[in-house]
Amino acid sequence: MQSTKWNSKKYYLSIITITVTLIAISIDQSLAGEWLHDFKIAQKMSKQKDLPILLHFHASWCGPCRQMDQSVLNTQVLTSQFGKRFIAVKIDSDQNQHLVERFNVRSLPSDILLTPTGTIITRTEGMQAKNTYLSFLGRGASRYENDRRVYLAQKSKQELMQKLKQQETTESFETEENTYVATEPPKLGLDGYSPVTLTRDRKWEKGKEEFNWSYQGITYHLASQTELEIFKIDPGRYAPQLLGCDPVILNKQDRAIPGNLKYGAYYDQNLYLFVDVESRNEFKKNPDRYSRTMHVLKIEQLETAVLR
Repeated sequence: MQSTKWNSKKYYLSIITITVTLIAISIDQSLAGEWLHDFKIAQKMSKQKDLPILLHFHASWCGPCRQMDQSVLNTQVLTSQFGKRFIAVKIDSDQNQHLVERFNVRSLPSDILLTPTGTIITRTEGMQAKNTYLSFLGRGASRYENDRRVYLAQKSKQELMQKLKQQETTESFETEENTYVATEPPKLGLDGYSPVTLTRDRKWEKGKEEFNWSYQGITYHLASQTELEIFKIDPGRYAPQLLGCDPVILNKQDRAIPGNLKYGAYYDQNLYLFVDVESRNEFKKNPDRYSRTMHVLKIEQLETAVLR
């Protein structure tokens, strides 16, 4: 009987050892610039290293998938970023139908960039040329890095305020009256128009205050509960890029000047705002240059209090 228990323990220990070894091998592969093929392992690595996950959906029968695999996915300029800017995993759509359904994949190849917690940062569908694909990943990774810095800064500020509040509570015990500190009202994005309606239907529709969601320090109003849920899943896809600042001025003058709703343009399914028609025309001449601007913006850096 004891022998049976000991054998069972040895069996489970062997399983654990094998699992740990496989994870270690996968980590080594990712750091060495190789694609992973297990989504769960990619999730664990993403959380450990605090990096977004790149999901590439493909199939053996898909011609554009094979073409993209040869011309884009295994190039050194891409694989050198594995384990540094994101965790890359290839998903065989035929063998992972649950992931196809979960992420609403409708065509192949498809690529999705996720946060470690599973929120979609950005996505693209169809065969991509190398430069277009790298631009797509660069913008998505930069967006995650920017959001992460903002989050960490806010968290640090909240922790400091909580610590100060605790000290005040300890030192100022002689009064029980509450003290209120005035704060700025929340900044309203797109003048209250729904970013989801605008992106999906190219239609200006005022959102409702009851369906609001804050993203990067800016509050957006959505037109319905359904739109609110859509926006919460992937706000970066619908909100104006660069906190609504003019990308041309930001690139050339290093100034965070909010654009005007009259002068907007979509590029690579993302919304950009400009101060005037001249700036928008300049952007259209070389959109990759300005859309890949590597600035980490905070809401307090805007040179005006209201987003237009």
